[in-house]
Amino acid sequence: MDDKLVEVAKELIKLYGYSLLEDPDRLGQLLEDRCGESRREIFVLSFALREVLKGGALPKRDAFARGMDRVATRLCENLGFSKRSAAWAVEAISQLLFALPEAEEGAESRIEAHRGFLPYIGNVMAKRPRTILFRQKALRNGLLLTSIIMIFLGLFVRITESRYNVSEEHGVLFLAHLSGPEAAFGHVRLKAAQLAADQINAAGGVKGRTIRIRGQDVPQSAEDAARVVDDLMRDKNNSVAISVCGDAVNEAIARIADAREMPLVVAESSVMPATMAEDDRPWLYSFRMNYDNIYRGRLAAYFLAQGLKRSRPALVCEAYSGSSYEMRGGFLEGVADFGGAIACEVVWTRLGDIDRASVDEIISSGADSVVLLNDTPGVGSVVEALRNFGYDGVIVGMSFDDSLTPAVGRLANSWWIIPAHPDDPQLQSFKSAYRDRYNENISRSDFAGTLFAYDSVHWAADAIFRAPGFQGEALRHSFMSTKNLALSHATLSIDPRTHGPWNKASSLVYCDAGGARFQRRFRPR
Repeated sequence: MDDKLVEVAKELIKLYGYSLLEDPDRLGQLLEDRCGESRREIFVLSFALREVLKGGALPKRDAFARGMDRVATRLCENLGFSKRSAAWAVEAISQLLFALPEAEEGAESRIEAHRGFLPYIGNVMAKRPRTILFRQKALRNGLLLTSIIMIFLGLFVRITESRYNVSEEHGVLFLAHLSGPEAAFGHVRLKAAQLAADQINAAGGVKGRTIRIRGQDVPQSAEDAARVVDDLMRDKNNSVAISVCGDAVNEAIARIADAREMPLVVAESSVMPATMAEDDRPWLYSFRMNYDNIYRGRLAAYFLAQGLKRSRPALVCEAYSGSSYEMRGGFLEGVADFGGAIACEVVWTRLGDIDRASVDEIISSGADSVVLLNDTPGVGSVVEALRNFGYDGVIVGMSFDDSLTPAVGRLANSWWIIPAHPDDPQLQSFKSAYRDRYNENISRSDFAGTLFAYDSVHWAADAIFRAPGFQGEALRHSFMSTKNLALSHATLSIDPRTHGPWNKASSLVYCDAGGARFQRRFRPR
């Protein structure tokens, strides 16, 4: 961690007063202006100060020094800080508290509001040599005063620019692959987004303004997409961006969203880098609608233990798949938490590469279930291989779509955990509205992605409604503070540590000899 940030913070406090410590957002903005390369440290310090300020005011410096270990523990438990980040944060706050002028004079340890910058300027002027000619002194003092006025004018513009919209509409930049092999998927999602905007506008819009969807075709190459999106996000007529692009593109444009200070909603991606810059630090302006793969693995472990009462699963993963690897980590943690144990683990290098020896290993291990952790289409061939080679027990899978329908006879006694299902009774109004508007049905395999695009617009409208402004920082905090927002497919609360959903519900599908049927929504308790 970079200690240069602490020295810069001390200088800012001398200039603006110690009340700056009681406003972490303002302190963070000023630090970004001075040392933008230390964004990780700024993020850690700002959130640590918020945690310290939960008591209503800054603590006395001596009391804080005695309780630094307890504060570090709270940062780890409440905010998910690493031990290293927590230790750095409490040490930085301690240095800022002990930088008080009273400390140099041996005065009582307390925090008081600094009288501001004018006394400081007066002291500087008083120390000027009296031999300077009056005109030179007046010129220098005038230049100093002008510089200070310009600094405060710049701060005023930065703080207030997010409170006003340059347009009479709330522009929503909708990023999708609208040409090439993914064009059909992109256009269906764009239609769903426009449907949501029309419904919001028919109800009066947001803060007296309408929502306008601006669909943009994004290249499938991550490098090309980043260049295109960088130009698009410079347009201040847009308040929010929504992406329904692939994972690689989402990871590339998350950096652009931070640079241009435009909130980005990643509608479908479940990989952590879509919102996480590092393992313990999210991108400031990127937010994810779908749950991550680690959470998906834990969902499978929860359902297996609590729903099916199974404790010795055989784990079947796909090699060279980042999603499968992430789900595996969450699943192993969940199994351990619920007191279970892995009976055996089988890895395949391509779909369908499950032979008799692999199935015999599963059967001989005494496994009471088989869990398939994958997102790859064609998982039905794996299920078919399991059944053909003699496994007739419970199967739990993570991706069910129309590709499995031909093998439905082989899918008996299997359960599938998916983000949303078209037979969910609570989603029939969305299906009907889409069909009535466009005179077409949404394909079952494309249903969840289309629904996420629709709900992303409703999430953006809610964030704009709650935000104190229309741009940048104001909207970012509104997205991050989303809690218990009722959307069509689930109730959404955002975890500030990952900028992804916290404990979001999932849909459960059961297959027997008669076919696949939606069961219910569920989430861990």
